[in-house]
Amino acid sequence: MASASGSYCGVCEAQDVVKAAAFWCPECNEGICTSCEKHHRASRGTRKHEVTSMDDYKQIPPIIASINQYCPEHDKKYQLYCSQHEQLCCPLCITTNHKKCDLLAIDEIVKTSRNSALFEIMEQNLKEMKNNIDRIVEDRRQNLEIIKQQRQGFQTDIKEMRAKINIHLDKLEQEIQQDLQAAEQKVMSQINRFVQKVSDHEKTIDELQNNIAATKRFATDLQTFFGGKMFEAKIQEEEKFMTSLIEDSGLQQIHLQCKLDNKMSDILSMTKIGEISVTTKPSTISMTTDREKQAQKRIPTISKTINDINLTLLKQFEISKGENGIGITGCTIMPSGKIIFVDQSNDRLVIHNDNGLFVCAIPVSHRPIDVTCIDENTVAVTHNAEPYYIEIINIVNKKNCKPDRKIQSVLRHYK
Repeated sequence: MASASGSYCGVCEAQDVVKAAAFWCPECNEGICTSCEKHHRASRGTRKHEVTSMDDYKQIPPIIASINQYCPEHDKKYQLYCSQHEQLCCPLCITTNHKKCDLLAIDEIVKTSRNSALFEIMEQNLKEMKNNIDRIVEDRRQNLEIIKQQRQGFQTDIKEMRAKINIHLDKLEQEIQQDLQAAEQKVMSQINRFVQKVSDHEKTIDELQNNIAATKRFATDLQTFFGGKMFEAKIQEEEKFMTSLIEDSGLQQIHLQCKLDNKMSDILSMTKIGEISVTTKPSTISMTTDREKQAQKRIPTISKTINDINLTLLKQFEISKGENGIGITGCTIMPSGKIIFVDQSNDRLVIHNDNGLFVCAIPVSHRPIDVTCIDENTVAVTHNAEPYYIEIINIVNKKNCKPDRKIQSVLRHYK
């Protein structure tokens, strides 16, 4: 039995000899040393086995290397493939789970698998996806650069707005300071004039006081009597002046007031200058898969003349040969993309899928000449041998190869 890692020769291990494997045989599913490889290559039972070096074998992805040549349930070599269940089958599998299934010989379907169009399509799809990823990464990188530029631009706008606000507030402050000083100067001048006026009357009162005192002390009685009348008149004038000060509101308290604009309070109540939000726009990047390109190629623009038509090779593949070789006389393409060929040499229809892989072969009556699609499941086959007729065949019911019906024709059929 082969070692778990495949690093040792399975033949030698069976003889209790540990020897490093230099080759790997997928048919035997075990490693082989250099000595055993010579016998393996010369032995009749194994000479057709295709061995590979261990270095090459280790390059195979583990998931692919795990695909075995033998059925784990029946320990028989896989010989058939069930397209319905997409499973490999050994002879015993057919009698259990695949009695009614459509089975294909593995040797027929795998011989062109390495160079099949499927791998080319998968590789192209992966290449296109890689290109899409590169475009996506570049698009996101550019988006980050745009975001950075936007952030820098907004920061500049905020600073400029702040500077404009500062300049404007400085100007308003300077103006109100000037208004405040002007109001103070006006009030000071008014009060100073009033004080000066009162001070002048104070001097008059002082003079009256001195004159009365001197008169009482040094004047004659007549002078004192008549002077008293004069002093009384002067005092009444001063009393009127003092009364006028009260009546004229000259003694009211003067205050300066500064009422700030409510909008200034609004600024102080602001919790933020603005709001930052993130918005999205539809992506400008377009991704096209290889399948879409193929679909576009399948629907070419119709040229005005035949000279304007330029043919382009989309793919090429080998058609499965029959016992008598192959003789293609007609073909049709189904809505699903399947291609059906008329093989007159073997009296059969050969069906390939849209990737060029062989699906199955359906036997028909003698000397078919051409085929046309009726719907996804049905085709019409014309025959170029008497009696002339058209066969209507259901290609889905491949087990029953008898035509659904025959339409008799009196004319010879041509392509």
